[in-house]
Amino acid sequence: MARSVPLLAMLATLLTTAAAGGDAPPGKIAVIGAGIGGSAVAHFLQQHFGPRVQIVVYEKGAVGGRLATISVNKQNYESGAASFHSLSLHMQDFIKLLGLRQRREVVGRSAIFGGEHFVLEETDWYLLNLFRLWWHYGISFLRLQMWVEEVMEKFMRIYKYQAHGYAFSGVEELLYSLGEATFVNMTQRSVAESLLQGGVTQRFIDDVVSAVLRASYGQSASMPAFAGAMSLAGAQGNLWSVEGGNKLVCSGLLKLAKASVIHATVTSVTLHTTDFPSFFCTLDNICPVNISANFRRKQPQEAAVWRVQSPKPLFRTELKTLFRSYYSVQTAEWQAHPLYGSRRSLPKFVLHDQLFYLNALEWAASSVEMMAVAAKNVALLAYNRWYQDLDKIDQKDLIHKVKTEL
Repeated sequence: MARSVPLLAMLATLLTTAAAGGDAPPGKIAVIGAGIGGSAVAHFLQQHFGPRVQIVVYEKGAVGGRLATISVNKQNYESGAASFHSLSLHMQDFIKLLGLRQRREVVGRSAIFGGEHFVLEETDWYLLNLFRLWWHYGISFLRLQMWVEEVMEKFMRIYKYQAHGYAFSGVEELLYSLGEATFVNMTQRSVAESLLQGGVTQRFIDDVVSAVLRASYGQSASMPAFAGAMSLAGAQGNLWSVEGGNKLVCSGLLKLAKASVIHATVTSVTLHTTDFPSFFCTLDNICPVNISANFRRKQPQEAAVWRVQSPKPLFRTELKTLFRSYYSVQTAEWQAHPLYGSRRSLPKFVLHDQLFYLNALEWAASSVEMMAVAAKNVALLAYNRWYQDLDKIDQKDLIHKVKTEL
C-alpha cells in the first residue's frame, strides 16, 4: 500500500470471503488515508453497505490529512484547507450530520501583488470594488463570472446523480455525464485559452485570474480550464469554515462510521517538483479556529499571525523581505494538489476488481468538496459492483434518466 506526493493517494479496497453478487455485504473494507477523502468514503461505504461491515482505515500521520491545524501562542489556526464554498453540499451535509457549527467570517481585505507594486487592492466598499474592476478591466470580470457560473451549474448535477445512486468508473465518464465533451476538453486546454475565447482580456487574466490560481493551486493560467474553473468558483461567493477546526469533520465521520484507525507505514513516495517565478504564492493574516464574540482582525501595523504559502520553506532573507520583524516561524507541510499538465489522460477510479483509486478525481480538479464527491462516487461504485447493479454505472444521458425517475 503506497501513498504518493502530492496526491496523498487514498485507495479503498474490499476484503471479503463472500461472493460478490449475493445478498451478504462484504466482511471488511479497508481504506488507506484518514483525510477528508478517506473519512468521507468510510462514512459513505458504511452508509450504503450497512452497520455489519467492518471498516478499517490505515493512516500514518494524524487524522485529517490536508485538513490540519497548527498551534501558535496557544491558539489553533488552519494550516491546510481554510474554507469551503457555499455550494460545497457534501461538506454542508457533514457538519449538519455531525452537529458541528460554521465559524463566522471575519471581514478582511485582499490585494494582488505583481512583484513590484500592488496591481489591485480591495476597499471596504463593495460598489467601489466593482467600479475599480470595471475601470481597469471593462466587463472582463463579468464574462469570467458568467463562464464560472455556467461550469458550476453543470457540475452541480453530480449531486442529483449521486442521490439516485449513479456512479462512474473513471474521471472522463464522470465529467462527460456532467458537461459532455465540453468538460472533458476543459481538462486538455488551458484556463487562459478558454477565457480568451470567452472574451476575457489577456490583461485581466495576467493580473487577476493568474493571482487567484496561484493562491489556490500555486500554478498559472496555463493549467487546465476545468481545474481553473473550480478554483475561480472558490474565490467567489460566501465562504465558511468549521468552528474548532475543519479537521473535526474527518474525525467525526470516522467515528460515525465506527471505523477502526490503524497507523500504517507508507512504503513509497514519488515527488513532483516545479519551478515558481516567486518564492511565495500567498500571504494572509489568519484568524484562529475558535473566535470570540469580540474578536477583530488585526491591522497591518499590529502583531498578528500570518500564513505564507510557498513551494518550499522560506530562508531568513526571504522572511525579512516580507516582514519588518517577526519572533517565531512554524512550518507545516501541505501536499495539496497535483501538478497539472503532467498527465495526458484522465485516470480510472477502478484499479482492479475490488480496488478503487479515490484521488483520481483530483487530476480534474482538487478541493475538499471534490474529494467528498469522489468519496461518494467510489462508495456507490463499490456498492453497485458488489451487488452487480451495473445499470447504475457509467450510464449515458443521466439528465433524462433522473427526470424520469422523479
